[in-house]
Amino acid sequence: MRGGLLRSWSGLAIVVMLGACSNIIGISSYEVDPALDEGAGATSSSGGETSNGGKATGGGKGPTGGKTWVMDGGAPAGGDETGVGGMAPGGTPATGGKATGGSSSAGAPPGGEGGMGGDPTPGGCASAKDCDDTIDCTADTCNSAGVCVHTPKDTLCDATQCETCQAGIGCVAGPKMVMQLLTDPNFDATGDWDESNSDGINIVTAAGAQSGTKVAKFGPAAVNAKEQQYSDLLQYMTFPEGMVSLTLTGYYKLTVGTKLPADDYLVIALYEDGAIDPFSQFHSFEATGGAQTAWKAFTYNAPKADVLQLAGTDQMYTFDLVAHLWDTVFQFDSLQLNATVCQ
Repeated sequence: MRGGLLRSWSGLAIVVMLGACSNIIGISSYEVDPALDEGAGATSSSGGETSNGGKATGGGKGPTGGKTWVMDGGAPAGGDETGVGGMAPGGTPATGGKATGGSSSAGAPPGGEGGMGGDPTPGGCASAKDCDDTIDCTADTCNSAGVCVHTPKDTLCDATQCETCQAGIGCVAGPKMVMQLLTDPNFDATGDWDESNSDGINIVTAAGAQSGTKVAKFGPAAVNAKEQQYSDLLQYMTFPEGMVSLTLTGYYKLTVGTKLPADDYLVIALYEDGAIDPFSQFHSFEATGGAQTAWKAFTYNAPKADVLQLAGTDQMYTFDLVAHLWDTVFQFDSLQLNATVCQ
């Protein structure tokens, strides 16, 4: 660049000297090829930002807005290489050769060096690693124009809080409501639970009920039973559109049997109507988990993937407590099946 500036001023000096020479030797005028003054200037670079428990037995930097470096147009290198050329004997202008410099930019005096391309300006990108906006829920990419693109992805937020991703902000919780889906969760009414497939009666009056006067009781099998007692206590239901989580809470007691406790268990799960295997399982209570003589609270969540399949479909499901027991006894009370629904 420094060499270019020196050539530009030297070129201008030659033109001045030629003008003086014409007066000295009696030449009144000379013509310069206009094409030598009409070269295009330099251009800038631009860019931008941018189970168990079956029911059967067994159970995201490129150039953008770059600076334009504009030098004087192409500089005559003197002698044969100038647009005007040296003076021929007798005062006739000699035919010039091609100038070695670049063409002049608009408004700039003839001569000088052509402009250079623009520098990359901060804010563009070369790859996705240049585009991190520090927002966890956006996919940051660099497009073909060197522009960062930040795409919000709701799946990177907490769906159970009805969160959505907002560009420049992050995950923002939206309005929601909680719906309790079970009818008669305390087992104190009649007709809401179906126990017709059980080997015995499951809803019984108990002086030590956690709430109300009744509990759901499973086991023991008869003393002389040849196989485990099978019980299935259930309710039919569908699930609301917009449901993003499904949580089961309640209380239980456990009296461990002595015959074959390793074989005794109770599963709480969801089944497609008429299916043998669970569609989604909340928990399997095992007799080997140890005795629980006082009411113990529990909370279990259905898998998120299952919840998304359940939401808003016309398919009928059943919520079941399915037990396979010898002489172990399980008791349950105050169940709630809470669906979180985004509004």
